[in-house]
Amino acid sequence: MIKIAVGGLNKNEMERAIKAAGGDKVQVIVTNDMAGAKMLKSGEADYYFGACNSGGGAAISILIGMIGFSKCVTIAKNGQQPKKEEIEKHVKAGKIVFGMAIEAIDIGAPMLVDILLNNK
Repeated sequence: MIKIAVGGLNKNEMERAIKAAGGDKVQVIVTNDMAGAKMLKSGEADYYFGACNSGGGAAISILIGMIGFSKCVTIAKNGQQPKKEEIEKHVKAGKIVFGMAIEAIDIGAPMLVDILLNNK
Protein backbone atom coordinates (compact mmCIF):
# COMPACT_ATOMS: atom_id res chain seq x y z
CA MET A 1 0.00 0.00 0.00
CA ILE A 2 1.19 3.47 -0.82
CA LYS A 3 0.36 6.44 1.41
CA ILE A 4 -0.45 9.71 -0.34
CA ALA A 5 -0.79 13.02 1.47
CA VAL A 6 -3.07 15.48 -0.32
CA GLY A 7 -3.13 19.26 0.03
CA GLY A 8 -3.89 22.44 -1.83
CA LEU A 9 -7.16 23.31 -3.55
CA ASN A 10 -9.94 20.78 -4.16
CA LYS A 11 -8.50 18.26 -1.69
CA ASN A 12 -11.74 16.27 -1.51
CA GLU A 13 -11.89 15.95 -5.29
CA MET A 14 -8.26 14.81 -5.29
CA GLU A 15 -8.97 12.28 -2.54
CA ARG A 16 -11.91 10.80 -4.47
CA ALA A 17 -9.87 10.53 -7.69
CA ILE A 18 -6.99 8.79 -5.89
CA LYS A 19 -9.25 6.33 -4.06
CA ALA A 20 -11.17 5.52 -7.24
CA ALA A 21 -7.92 4.77 -9.07
CA GLY A 22 -6.07 2.92 -6.30
CA GLY A 23 -8.77 1.24 -4.23
CA ASP A 24 -7.35 -0.67 -1.31
CA LYS A 25 -3.80 -0.23 -2.63
CA VAL A 26 -3.71 3.41 -1.52
CA GLN A 27 -4.22 5.30 1.69
CA VAL A 28 -5.08 8.99 1.31
CA ILE A 29 -4.33 11.51 4.03
CA VAL A 30 -6.06 14.86 3.47
CA THR A 31 -3.86 17.52 5.03
CA ASN A 32 -2.07 20.76 4.18
CA ASP A 33 1.31 21.52 2.64
CA MET A 34 3.22 22.02 5.91
CA ALA A 35 1.91 18.83 7.51
CA GLY A 36 2.34 16.95 4.23
CA ALA A 37 6.02 17.87 4.08
CA LYS A 38 6.50 16.66 7.65
CA MET A 39 4.71 13.41 6.81
CA LEU A 40 7.06 12.80 3.89
CA LYS A 41 10.11 13.49 6.03
CA SER A 42 8.93 11.17 8.83
CA GLY A 43 7.79 8.36 6.53
CA GLU A 44 4.11 8.75 7.41
CA ALA A 45 3.45 9.41 3.70
CA ASP A 46 5.19 8.13 0.60
CA TYR A 47 3.97 10.83 -1.79
CA TYR A 48 2.28 14.22 -1.81
CA PHE A 49 -0.21 15.45 -4.41
CA GLY A 50 -1.16 19.12 -4.45
CA ALA A 51 -3.39 21.20 -6.68
CA CYS A 52 -3.80 24.90 -7.28
CA ASN A 53 -4.91 27.16 -10.11
CA SER A 54 -1.52 27.16 -11.83
CA GLY A 55 -0.31 23.67 -10.91
CA GLY A 56 3.08 24.75 -9.66
CA GLY A 57 2.66 27.67 -7.30
CA ALA A 58 0.68 27.04 -4.15
CA ALA A 59 0.29 23.35 -5.07
CA ILE A 60 3.89 22.51 -4.15
CA SER A 61 5.85 25.67 -3.31
CA ILE A 62 6.14 24.95 0.44
CA LEU A 63 7.20 21.38 -0.32
CA ILE A 64 9.89 22.59 -2.70
CA GLY A 65 11.34 24.56 0.21
CA MET A 66 10.98 21.79 2.78
CA ILE A 67 11.65 18.64 0.73
CA GLY A 68 13.83 20.07 -2.02
CA PHE A 69 13.30 21.03 -5.64
CA SER A 70 14.85 17.77 -6.86
CA LYS A 71 11.99 15.75 -5.32
CA CYS A 72 9.15 17.91 -6.69
CA VAL A 73 7.50 18.32 -10.09
CA THR A 74 4.44 19.88 -11.70
CA ILE A 75 2.70 17.29 -13.86
CA ALA A 76 0.06 19.59 -15.37
CA LYS A 77 0.04 23.38 -15.50
CA ASN A 78 -3.09 25.41 -16.12
CA GLY A 79 -4.34 24.68 -19.63
CA GLN A 80 -2.29 21.49 -20.01
CA GLN A 81 -3.15 17.83 -19.68
CA PRO A 82 -0.74 15.46 -17.93
CA LYS A 83 1.37 13.23 -20.15
CA LYS A 84 1.91 9.63 -19.06
CA GLU A 85 5.44 9.39 -20.51
CA GLU A 86 6.53 12.53 -18.65
CA ILE A 87 5.04 11.37 -15.36
CA GLU A 88 6.72 7.97 -15.69
CA LYS A 89 10.06 9.70 -16.28
CA HIS A 90 9.62 11.81 -13.12
CA VAL A 91 8.57 8.83 -10.99
CA LYS A 92 11.60 6.84 -12.16
CA ALA A 93 13.78 9.87 -11.34
CA GLY A 94 12.61 9.70 -7.71
CA LYS A 95 10.09 12.55 -7.55
CA ILE A 96 7.72 12.22 -4.58
CA VAL A 97 5.85 15.56 -4.67
CA PHE A 98 3.46 16.16 -7.56
CA GLY A 99 1.62 19.38 -8.35
CA MET A 100 -1.16 19.86 -10.83
CA ALA A 101 -3.71 22.45 -11.87
CA ILE A 102 -7.15 21.79 -10.39
CA GLU A 103 -8.57 21.24 -13.88
CA ALA A 104 -6.20 18.25 -14.30
CA ILE A 105 -7.18 16.37 -11.13
CA ASP A 106 -9.65 13.99 -12.80
CA ILE A 107 -7.05 12.83 -15.32
CA GLY A 108 -3.76 13.51 -13.56
CA ALA A 109 -4.39 11.95 -10.15
CA PRO A 110 -5.59 8.55 -11.48
CA MET A 111 -2.79 8.47 -14.07
CA LEU A 112 -0.23 9.24 -11.39
CA VAL A 113 -1.64 6.61 -8.99
CA ASP A 114 -1.53 3.98 -11.73
CA ILE A 115 2.08 4.82 -12.57
CA LEU A 116 3.13 4.79 -8.91
CA LEU A 117 1.48 1.44 -8.28
CA ASN A 118 3.10 -0.05 -11.37
CA ASN A 119 6.56 1.25 -10.39
CA LYS A 120 6.64 0.06 -6.79
